Amino acid sequence: MLLQYRSGTLSAKESGGIRTLVEGVTFSLDAGESLALIGETGSGKTMIARSVMGLLPPDVQADGLSVTLDGYTADEAGVTALLGREIVYIPQNGGEFLAPQRTVRKQLYDGLRRMGLPRKAFASAAAEKLRAAGFPEPEAVLGKYPFQLSGGMAQRVTIALAACSNARLILADEPTNGLDEAGRVRFFDLLRELFPRAGILLITHDMDAAALCRRVLVLCGGRSMEQGDTAAVLAAPKHPYTRALLAARVRSGMVGSPVLRQKAAFCPYSHRCPDFCDRCLQPIPENRENGREWRCCI
Repeated sequence: MLLQYRSGTLSAKESGGIRTLVEGVTFSLDAGESLALIGETGSGKTMIARSVMGLLPPDVQADGLSVTLDGYTADEAGVTALLGREIVYIPQNGGEFLAPQRTVRKQLYDGLRRMGLPRKAFASAAAEKLRAAGFPEPEAVLGKYPFQLSGGMAQRVTIALAACSNARLILADEPTNGLDEAGRVRFFDLLRELFPRAGILLITHDMDAAALCRRVLVLCGGRSMEQGDTAAVLAAPKHPYTRALLAARVRSGMVGSPVLRQKAAFCPYSHRCPDFCDRCLQPIPENRENGREWRCCI
């Protein structure tokens, strides 16, 4: 098992008290496997990714958080020491992620230096990484600054930077945002080609992007609603929230999930759920069946 994750409770202090951001989320990831964390903005996806990387904001408290890599439970310092070498982050916007004052060449050289490559090999290795990321003429890109790159070019440069590592775990944060279906497929094909043995953790709100991963975990209000094999979850979702996400896709007519009630319940989706009943006011039962997990009373 490459990664075993338990969120415990992640919370933050606010003027009105303590707000729980993520609670009770658990999952695992094997080498060479892909898992999509999917949910709306504020569902806890990015906070989970930051906790995996040991980069929680200073105002966020973690109680019971456990991140285990290859059977070794790492503390925050141990995880951050692996960033850029064995744990690689691919951002949503490559142009904003790249250092604006440094050329592509210098940024690639930084990554190759971390790999321990001899300096005399930098030029050929940098060109090789760019070529692998989809640049047939890498020499035309090496001398450019980020502001001289298109959005798609900047994203491919970030993938080339990720390739300047011994990545075992890749965290990709909305990397296919704005891409069409063909672009999403090309992106994932490239990741799998460059990192065949790495585990991929995809953070997304796009069900069509999540469909390209082997497994999916559906989040709402910082809690796990449903997880399992992607094909099974998308074909026959167990939780009303998963069905609502599928209905909100463009191909489904973008059917919204209206606010139906303002009534406190254990399930964070209860105030919008069309299947709400009195049982939703009780602790949510955990259900398991054929490798699927979901938390719902219906």
